[in-house]
Amino acid sequence: MKKRYLFLTVIGAFMMYACEEWVELKPENSVTFENAFDTEKDIEAALFGAEQSLRVNMTSAPYSPEMRGEFSDYRQINSYDLLREEDPEAYVAQWNWNYNVIAAANVALPYINKVDMPQERRDFYRGEIAFFKAFVYLDLVRRWGDCVMIQDEVELKPIGKTTWPKVTDYAITLAKEAVRLLPEWNELKESSGASVSHRARPCKGAANAVLAHLCAWKAGCKYMAQPQDRDYDEQQLWRMVDSACSAIINRQDIYDLESTPDEVCTKTFVDGGKECIFESVFRGYWNEFDAMTESNITNLGRYYEAYPAIPGKKIGDNKKTMYRILNSTVREMFQDYTDGSTPITDLRRDAWFYEFEKMEQEDEEITGGYAYPYKWRYARVATDGYMAGEFIKFDQNKLGWRLAYIYLLRAECRARLNDRIGAIADLNKIRDRAKAKRYSESEYDGNLRYAIFKEREKELLMEGTRYFDVLRNGYYKTELYGNFRNVSDQDVVDGVFFNALEAPLFWDNSLMRQNTYWLKRQ
Repeated sequence: MKKRYLFLTVIGAFMMYACEEWVELKPENSVTFENAFDTEKDIEAALFGAEQSLRVNMTSAPYSPEMRGEFSDYRQINSYDLLREEDPEAYVAQWNWNYNVIAAANVALPYINKVDMPQERRDFYRGEIAFFKAFVYLDLVRRWGDCVMIQDEVELKPIGKTTWPKVTDYAITLAKEAVRLLPEWNELKESSGASVSHRARPCKGAANAVLAHLCAWKAGCKYMAQPQDRDYDEQQLWRMVDSACSAIINRQDIYDLESTPDEVCTKTFVDGGKECIFESVFRGYWNEFDAMTESNITNLGRYYEAYPAIPGKKIGDNKKTMYRILNSTVREMFQDYTDGSTPITDLRRDAWFYEFEKMEQEDEEITGGYAYPYKWRYARVATDGYMAGEFIKFDQNKLGWRLAYIYLLRAECRARLNDRIGAIADLNKIRDRAKAKRYSESEYDGNLRYAIFKEREKELLMEGTRYFDVLRNGYYKTELYGNFRNVSDQDVVDGVFFNALEAPLFWDNSLMRQNTYWLKRQ
């Protein structure tokens, strides 16, 4: 019996019981993938499938644990963001979505060398596969820490978890391979020779972005690793971050900041544009999704926004959203200042929040003193049936990374490498776009890295990055919420900041182990 790389379409259902399902079948009684890959178009179709798998699977799960650190002036008193260790089941999250993408990416891998095509096309498809896997492993190590490491071939025996630093090392190898093999975005071609217009196809810039974030996570989170896994040079990793970020920033012919923060809302968050480095395309392709997939979470707008972004919402509904930001906080974050005698307002205030000064004057009995977030503005509503006119989601693509992320990550990196001049230049690049006050050494008692963290908080507000920024910088005792501020060093190493595993993963796998922190509380 010959082993076949047969990816089941029902893998999502089976993943409730195991990490991944592959089977052995005889060629004479089943169609195998080997029979299916005859031309380059077949390989390309498989990679289109991986791209769609990422689009669907990576928006199927809730933002967990990201929301535990996203900025908000309001959380319910019983919010799990505050660490309620007496209820460990609330911290369970499914990782099958991630492994679905890895499985989809691996499908074509054994056949790339068997199909007749130019070598540069082979390299491109191998680069795509490496990118998709690196992208998913970045998500796995940030959300679950230790995880199962699937490489190129299927293991048909029980598999245990690998420690997150080792998984990250493997993902860094994949990301480097993707950087080496993939063309720049402006050189991307379909097998037909047509140029690629969207930014959902893996390219060198996107690969450098995932490489930078993998290296930054391993470098900044060394304190979270088991003592035996800390024998590495984080400064070397930070130098790799600098190099990867610079490779993106230096391609100004491909990537550039939008002219204003408002254009980030109307262009970058909608369907890409020059600031976008990587995205998943949804806008204009809703016919490809069923009702359940169509409601997948592609941004945090629904957690923060009500009137006027969501049709049917009233002016007082802003004090009923899950997460809220006070007018006073907006004033503090985006401070007015004077340049000589000219008053200047940080442009992000009126881009991120709807008619801020006008709405600030509304009766607090109506508004609760909360502002009106307005980063995502283009609603998709049902057009027929009993839900006609009802809000479904935002008619916008899902953003992976934008250039502002990269400037501020490089700024943090350079602060850690004691390149203050370079770090301040990157920080001011973002402030200048917003017409915010340029950096002063008096800020935060001269703590430049903390100033950069706070700038990321403002620039990337409500974009789902803050939790990872907090952990990467080790600021959890002041910047997380509730009892997450009070955890011990051992709790951190045990995995308090990571998701717990769901029970079915243990049923047929004697090597699977629960996150230590959550196991102690079961």
